[in-house]
Amino acid sequence: FYTDDEQKRVAEDTIADVEASRLWPGKVVTEVVPVSDFWEAEPEHQDYLDRYPNGYTCHFPRPNWKLPKREEIRRAG
Repeated sequence: FYTDDEQKRVAEDTIADVEASRLWPGKVVTEVVPVSDFWEAEPEHQDYLDRYPNGYTCHFPRPNWKLPKREEIRRAG
């Protein structure tokens, strides 16, 4: 979700960098849409990773990992 044009641009640029990197198979399917009404989740859904540090296998430290920018990929390619 984005709240202004700059956030939208950053999100779209990041998605383009992810796709250009080919570090993951397939296309990014995340939608970039304006923020709308939302409600705070119930307490049991708050601070999930603090309460369950191994709760998601995709959340782990990646020291020295950096998503290459599209320009870097073009220069290297």
